[in-house]
Amino acid sequence: MYKDSNKAYIKSFDEYQKVYKNSISNNPLFWEKIADRISWYDKWDTVSNVDYKKADIKWFEGAKLNVSYNCIDRHIENGYGDKTALIWEGNDPSEDKAFTYSQLLDKVATFANALKKINIRKGLYPVIYNIS
Repeated sequence: MYKDSNKAYIKSFDEYQKVYKNSISNNPLFWEKIADRISWYDKWDTVSNVDYKKADIKWFEGAKLNVSYNCIDRHIENGYGDKTALIWEGNDPSEDKAFTYSQLLDKVATFANALKKINIRKGLYPVIYNIS
């Protein structure tokens, strides 16, 4: 068993089974509680709207959020700017680099400004590819 299971969100298999059963029996309420753990600009009108026969599945309709904010900024605001946010590992196991939340935010801002400089705006889908 994981040596720091007391730090885990779900601490045991028994607890996992209870959480799983709750997710099935109270699906919308379960996912609403999970979704409340992140920051939303606009809350949803409905948690889920599912028609499996038509393969028409929608989650959190009407909601708006900023994924970058949720992955980086809010952690800095909560005092974790100097904590490791991302560990990059290259193809060669000796190549790796760790980024703190603050460093990662700086890299994201630099890239966002580079995109703005070449007129990439909301609604556009830039493609980055490498021809080798």
